[in-house]
Amino acid sequence: MKAREHSLREIKHAKTKIAIMNAFIGRLEKTRFDDISIREICKSVEVSEGTFFNYFPEKIDVINYYMNLMFLKIVWKAQKDVPPGEYIPLINAFFARIGEELNYNNIVYQIISLMIVQQEKPKTVAISNLERLHFSPDCEGIENIPAMIIDDFLKTCLVGAVKNGEFTRDIKIDDVLVSLMAILAGTLLVAKYAVVKDRPYHFKRQLQLLWSGLGVKKTTRVK
Repeated sequence: MKAREHSLREIKHAKTKIAIMNAFIGRLEKTRFDDISIREICKSVEVSEGTFFNYFPEKIDVINYYMNLMFLKIVWKAQKDVPPGEYIPLINAFFARIGEELNYNNIVYQIISLMIVQQEKPKTVAISNLERLHFSPDCEGIENIPAMIIDDFLKTCLVGAVKNGEFTRDIKIDDVLVSLMAILAGTLLVAKYAVVKDRPYHFKRQLQLLWSGLGVKKTTRVK
């Protein structure tokens, strides 16, 4: 969808929201979440504090928005890596892309700590097509990817894999989902202090161990 199909007001709305988020996430690289000044964010983006809160009623809403945008971008890239209708390879590609996008990125540790403090799952938030395209201008078709949180995406993939016969034995989808989420969070944390800090490498190794134990037929077919 081309930007000229939207009104100037819609375009400005999307650009401003993405700019505020980028400024906030940029601060998060070196500043604790609680210490980030909304006033400084607004000054850097040249908007009022009222405008900030119109977009993000609470500071945590910026994090949820960022996570949802990153999820869409990572899923878009993962889908480009594998043939349609192959779900275990899609999960592998998804983890590989997470590793690439978040490798050596300290923001992820603040997000994990916030999730623990908040004691609730990340929320799916509404993201317009324009916002998606302004965040990921090179991802043509990203507006067609449905909004959902990571565990819902992984569960959908596991259901598809079972229907597709990609497992050689019966599995309990919810149990495998817990294993995948443990690999996701655990690897991000452990890799920070590992001798080899390459997150994509550790994701690949942990997934290989999981799939081998579950009798997955094939895991690596890529376009």
